[in-house]
Amino acid sequence: MKRTLTLLFLLTTTTITFAQKGIDSIKWTQKILVQDQPVFSDPKPEAGVNHQRHAGTYGSEYCRLLRLKDGSWLAGYTISRNSGYRNDPKGGLELQFSKSTDDCKTWQAISTITDPGRDLDNAMMIQTPDGAVLLACRSVRWQESYMLPVYKSTDKGKSWEKLSIIDQTHGKPGELGKPDKGIYEPHFYLLGDGRLAVMYANEKHVVENPSYSQIISERVSADMGKTWGDEIFVAHTPGVSASRPGMPVWTKMKNGRYIAVFEVCGPEGCNIYNKTSDNGTDWPVGIGTRIPDQLGGPFILALKSGDLVVTSNSAQVSVSHDFGLTWKKINPAWDKTLWPSLYEVRKNQVGAVTSAHRPQGGNNIKIALGEVGY
Repeated sequence: MKRTLTLLFLLTTTTITFAQKGIDSIKWTQKILVQDQPVFSDPKPEAGVNHQRHAGTYGSEYCRLLRLKDGSWLAGYTISRNSGYRNDPKGGLELQFSKSTDDCKTWQAISTITDPGRDLDNAMMIQTPDGAVLLACRSVRWQESYMLPVYKSTDKGKSWEKLSIIDQTHGKPGELGKPDKGIYEPHFYLLGDGRLAVMYANEKHVVENPSYSQIISERVSADMGKTWGDEIFVAHTPGVSASRPGMPVWTKMKNGRYIAVFEVCGPEGCNIYNKTSDNGTDWPVGIGTRIPDQLGGPFILALKSGDLVVTSNSAQVSVSHDFGLTWKKINPAWDKTLWPSLYEVRKNQVGAVTSAHRPQGGNNIKIALGEVGY
């Protein structure tokens, strides 16, 4: 009897140790083109926007995916196919959507959203319990007008209609610059109580006392995106006005808690930080804890196993087996990344999406598929 109990104890201990080991590698096996926007003649850069954009070679950037309840996937990303709103009153960046029905291996464009005279970017989608798809994005006239609109699709992304505005700020041309006073990068999540919430980067508090160059804000909707509640501060640095928390991505972990990752530019040099919350709406003051090896534009994925995976513009991939307390760098999917994102495509398979540089200039959208190793 004693020998039997000893054997059971050893077996149980071995099983627990294996479960705690978690991911130790991802074998990246396929790299797939999602979208490649054609180059067009554009001899004149669009003045007055960030980085003096060359619209003709911009291509496509900033892709986010959504797995629908029927198992298909939607990709939403930014495209440039006109000379820009400064050079064309009806111009501006647009959002395009593609669909995959074979676990992200092939893609077909199905729709485009245009807001004439404005730049659209930062697409982020979520499917509500009734099957509708909601899209949040930024709609901008630089240094003049900033909005975070919500669009709704009832046909799985084939068509879209405006639903609401999460936040907005407007002024005369140039009035909202020096310093910038914009709002950007919304990220949806469904809370445990069924409400819809969104985080975003917010520069509007720079004109207040105390002043904050940028913070991460959150708002909650009790009616699935039709209306939005009061602003919640998620990440800011009291007494340090120059810190710039931004580009938030958040998810719920297997232990029931929520975790948010974000860059903090300014004095923190765009390093990546994370912080956690019991309910997704009450967040501790401050900017949280730095994640090593990551820099700019982060994205976090909570796997069904409980492991967390993080990537960023550093092109590194890090995993945590203890709900974000510690992180380990593993093999990356890409040599370079721009606005990357991560998804669990199927059991033991991860997809890493990036805006990949192309020889003719600008970027296209690609996804790397990798098999998870334990």
